[in-house]
Amino acid sequence: MSPKARRHASVALAVIALASLALASAGCGIIRPTRGRHFEDVERSGFLGDYSQLAPREGFEAQEVYVNSTAEWPHYDAIYIEAATLWVNDPDKKPDPKDAQMLTDMLYKSMHDKLNEKFKLVNADGPGVIKLRMALTQAKGARVALNTITTVVPQLRTASAIAGLGTDTAALVGTASLEAEAIDAMTNARLAAVVDSRAGTKGVLRMLSKWADVEAIDEHWGERARDFFIAQGVQQKPGAKKQKD
Repeated sequence: MSPKARRHASVALAVIALASLALASAGCGIIRPTRGRHFEDVERSGFLGDYSQLAPREGFEAQEVYVNSTAEWPHYDAIYIEAATLWVNDPDKKPDPKDAQMLTDMLYKSMHDKLNEKFKLVNADGPGVIKLRMALTQAKGARVALNTITTVVPQLRTASAIAGLGTDTAALVGTASLEAEAIDAMTNARLAAVVDSRAGTKGVLRMLSKWADVEAIDEHWGERARDFFIAQGVQQKPGAKKQKD
């Protein structure tokens, strides 16, 4: 290696080292929709069975939404969250088996933690209970080694951007897709359903963790579910703090 090449390599390594030291204080990236926000590209896994009610809806971030206009939401005072499942039909898109349980557990935990802030959670069907069913239908971890370099060396971002043009997201970030529905635990009547797909960013805090973007997406979905049930008037548990505007 020539002296000039060694100097360039040393500079790149120094930048990466400095970025690593900044992990504790750097801000998080923003979760954003993938190409499916244009709706014609929304993929459906089959988990929800009947998709005829779902469509893009004004005021909702998710790509496809259904809300039962006759549901008596204030009637419900508890939520039962079923264990999340992995519902990936394309073998080429299935996560490694060792990651599958971790991914569904991560989705369940995020949903549980966010809903538990406001609502009583139960572990069985019953009157006045909303049952929440959900499936992770796609999960791709960030390519952390290359992501580290493209995050801290701006000149290398172009290649990532070009590779991600077909999916409206950078090729190196994590992505995840969800299908979920809320049903009446006693009658199985559908109260709401959603299909959504999200992507992370190359934020410094998450550039060294393969699944950190997916974890942030799970938290985003948990927050959206919590806010949705609040907006619909589902009874909040005693002592729950009032939602700030």
